[in-house]
Order: sequence, then C-alpha cells, then structure tokens
Amino acid sequence: TLASITYQNFFKLYRKLAGCTGTAQTESEEFFEIYNLSVVSIPTNKTMIRKDWNDQIFRTAKEKDQAIIKKISECNNLGQPLLVFTSSINKSEHYSQLLNEKKITHTVLNAKNHEKEAEIIADAGKKKSIIITTSISGRGVDIKLGGQDEKGKGDIKKLGGLFVIGTERMESRRVDNQARGRSGRQGDEGNSIFFVSLDDDLMRIFGTDSMNNILEKLGLKDGESIDHPWINKALERAQQKVEARNFDIRKTLIKFD
Repeated sequence: TLASITYQNFFKLYRKLAGCTGTAQTESEEFFEIYNLSVVSIPTNKTMIRKDWNDQIFRTAKEKDQAIIKKISECNNLGQPLLVFTSSINKSEHYSQLLNEKKITHTVLNAKNHEKEAEIIADAGKKKSIIITTSISGRGVDIKLGGQDEKGKGDIKKLGGLFVIGTERMESRRVDNQARGRSGRQGDEGNSIFFVSLDDDLMRIFGTDSMNNILEKLGLKDGESIDHPWINKALERAQQKVEARNFDIRKTLIKFD
C-alpha cells in the first residue's frame, strides 16, 4: 500500500463540511474537536408527543425475554404496530423464534433480506405489524401510521401510534435515539421503551455487582422489574463511558495518521 487515509482526514480535505442528522447532539464534542463543527439543535416541525417510558430492568435475560414477548403480545392483540430493535442478527433470530413459539405473526428484517428493507420498514406503521430488526436497518425511511397509503391512520393514532421496543441498551446513546426516533414522526403519537437485564453486555461494563446490590436492597423478586429514572441515568453514564473509549480510539487513529 502506497498511501492510506482515515475517514476523518479524508472528510477534512473538503473546503466545506456540513451535515444534518436527528442524533448529533450526543456526539457534539467529537464533531467540534475533530471537524471544528458546532452542533445546532433545530426545533421539530411539529411538537413531539412520543411517550418515552423508563427502562424496565430485570435480573436475568430469560426474565427480560418473557417480559418483551408479553409486551409484544399485549400490543399486538390491540392491533398496535411494533418495531422491535435488537443488537445483532443472532438476537433478531432469537426473538423471532420466541414469537414463533407463541404463534405470533411477524417479519424479521436483517442483512439477509436487505433488498426489501425500505419497503418492509415503510409499512411498519400498519395495524398488527411486528417487525424485528437490527439497529441499523431502515434509517431514513419514513414510517407512516397506517402504512404507506395511510389507510387506518386514525385507528393507529388512537392505539398510541408506533411502539418501539429496544431489547437492550446499545453501546451508544445515539443508536438508542435513532431507534426511538422511528416513532412519533411529524407530531404523531408514539411510544418507546427499552428492556434491560443484568446479563446484557452494557450492564457488565456498568458493573453487575453494584446493580445487583441495588436490586437486592429493593427486594426484587423473580420476574419483577425495576423502573426508575435513576437507573436510566446510571445506564446513560455506562454508555458515555463506552462512547468516550471509542472516541479515544478514533482520536488516537487520527494522531497516527
């Protein structure tokens, strides 16, 4: 190889740099430090009324899975459309298997059927629709309540709009925000919730022992979950730790370049 360049230094070859994304705020420090770009937050076109529920924390992955399937089943019985986010293809297939056992009709969207991705995601707002997907699929696709033709939009609005379920907290807050942001478009109704267990990768970074102590003090029984803003903050701190580490890796890479 005669020459190579990092993405960062390649972008910096342009005289003008700009971008537009719904999830830049959490990465504003990196945009400024690497590209000398400041992040400006623009108000939404219509007031955002999506309901972002507190995370549900469980002791084990099995208890968490049972709660997720129960939630999917409840929403599906009402006819509310669901978008279920997983961290990997393996996990998406795991939840698909759990839904098959309950004979719940759904679509799995992962790298194996990407040519139909936009079409599948665009119809995610249809009544009784359940799509299990990885966090990267369907970005930039407009999800309309009632589907692409918006038939039955009123019915879906009454049910609370599109419900986004995160099967765990991802390593980066930005990815979580991208998942949440698929729901509640243009002032539509919507819901989002994340389910977390002490077996999740992020919880291991946070320190399972300290979390276990908290759960024991609260007297949490098998199958019970804890839902508290303090836990949400603690999880965000764990994500910030991972984000900072990844930023350091990219910063070091630029120095080498």
